[in-house]
Amino acid sequence: MKTVLTTPPFPSRMSMKNAPDPAKAPHLSVVSTTNDTVKLMTRAQVAERIGASVATVRRYEGTLLHPRVGDDGTHRFDPAEVTALAASRANQALDRGTIRNAKPAPDARTRGEIAALVFERFEQRQSHAEIVIGLRIEPELVGDLFEQYCLGLTERQLRKPDPRLPLVHDIERVTPNELSHRLSALPGAQVTRISVSRWRGVYPAGEDRAEFAWLVELGGFHVSGPCTADEVTRRFGPGSYRVTAYGFDPPGIRWEILVEDLHVASRTSSARNP
Repeated sequence: MKTVLTTPPFPSRMSMKNAPDPAKAPHLSVVSTTNDTVKLMTRAQVAERIGASVATVRRYEGTLLHPRVGDDGTHRFDPAEVTALAASRANQALDRGTIRNAKPAPDARTRGEIAALVFERFEQRQSHAEIVIGLRIEPELVGDLFEQYCLGLTERQLRKPDPRLPLVHDIERVTPNELSHRLSALPGAQVTRISVSRWRGVYPAGEDRAEFAWLVELGGFHVSGPCTADEVTRRFGPGSYRVTAYGFDPPGIRWEILVEDLHVASRTSSARNP
């Protein structure tokens, strides 16, 4: 997966005096998302990459940019040169204080948008400081959101006097081999969502101290047919899990199980059992 470093879609780093409409603000991408060694860029693509007009791109030609002219007269540009120019322009803007040092405009992002951006960075395991600096938000807000991020939906219910959750014996337990069989039997040419939660054991909760499954939601993935248990361990590592298969046609849960001690298949066993 390639990393893209772009200016944010909000005007918090722009000058208040000359801040453009956020919907019309130029988009500056410092790192190319294409294969720089293969695909050349058009003038319009260069303009979008460096956050400038096509006329500005023309002024750079012959000095910082050296386009190749095709048989049809189209000018095409080396992505490596374009990336270097984008980085140079970003550094110049930083030196002028128009990126970091300008007085920030009022934040137009909603609370939900900010929470989504912060949770995304939690998924990337970014530090507290990185999130505050990168998103320009208060440290206290990041801390509050981290509390919510760490406390999953199931764990919130377990803290209540009357948890609205299935008891641990209500969820079918299977062996790793049975899980593999069920995954291999998923219908072909149909999308199935595989949701995975880490199973941490039995959790007595509620007034009668009933035994619930202590689960931490990890996320999931989609498949378009049969798959293997390696799809789970490759993403989440070995361990004990609740695995749920949800179908979309018709919509509904295909099956849901608890599996203990699911391990990554060794290369040797994979080679013997293709």
